[in-house]
Amino acid sequence: MSVERGDFISLSYTGRLDNGDVFDTTDEDVAKENGLLAEGVSYAPITIVVGENMVVKGLDEDLIGKKAGYEGQIKIAPQDAFGQRIPELIEVVPTRRFEKRPAPGMRVTLDNKTGTVESVIGGRVRVDFNSPYAGKTVNYDYKIEATIVDTVEKARGLFKYYLNRDFEVSIADHRVIVEMPYELGFNQQVQYYKKLLAEKIIQFAGAEEVDYVEIHKRPEPVSEEAATGAEPESKAPEPRKRTRRTKAEAAAVSEEAATGAEPESKAPEPRKRTRRTKAEAAP
Repeated sequence: MSVERGDFISLSYTGRLDNGDVFDTTDEDVAKENGLLAEGVSYAPITIVVGENMVVKGLDEDLIGKKAGYEGQIKIAPQDAFGQRIPELIEVVPTRRFEKRPAPGMRVTLDNKTGTVESVIGGRVRVDFNSPYAGKTVNYDYKIEATIVDTVEKARGLFKYYLNRDFEVSIADHRVIVEMPYELGFNQQVQYYKKLLAEKIIQFAGAEEVDYVEIHKRPEPVSEEAATGAEPESKAPEPRKRTRRTKAEAAAVSEEAATGAEPESKAPEPRKRTRRTKAEAAP
């Protein structure tokens, strides 16, 4: 059965620039080879709704009419990828807007926009808010791993795509039930996307209703040593968990560190899929 708009699919891909540089991938081995491993990123096929702008336009349209298992390549012009460069998105900002002095190549976020510092002269900082891939032709190798028909899997896939975390999801009488730890009630991003995700699940996954259930769990029991203040018996240290980050992310500066600005009351609109990439994070 051919893929149509509104269908859920599992998609794997690798995106390259015309010079062969990889800028995004769902393949962990490719990410390692190209210095793209990033902390907190899952390298696995993603779940998308075809035609819903969850990947760049050119790739989205190329999926239509294909079948599960299809593998292909596509070259995408700038207007159907990350857009043409817009001169008006290059702004000059006073250095006083930054908590720490910016440097050329640094990724910064101001007024809910992320850009790259081009130059710093005196008290003026030139920032380019275009995508690092604006104006560039891109190439994708991709595979449609599967079409997804199960409502629960559709919902789980959407939550993973937008919030990059797994949630317990079940269904009863056309009601999709999503369990959320109560701590996420204080997470601005989660609160913003709850309504958007509910609308997409109802529109595309066939649910009549989406219920969010706040989960409160019994606290872990306090050990005798902790209760009395006694020193616990010495133990070998836990092995450190490996973290993943791009080579250049170490130099990137977050909004809070770079600007000291208060977060906006509204979370940003969801970006077309590509992950945080080497060029986006490059120092």
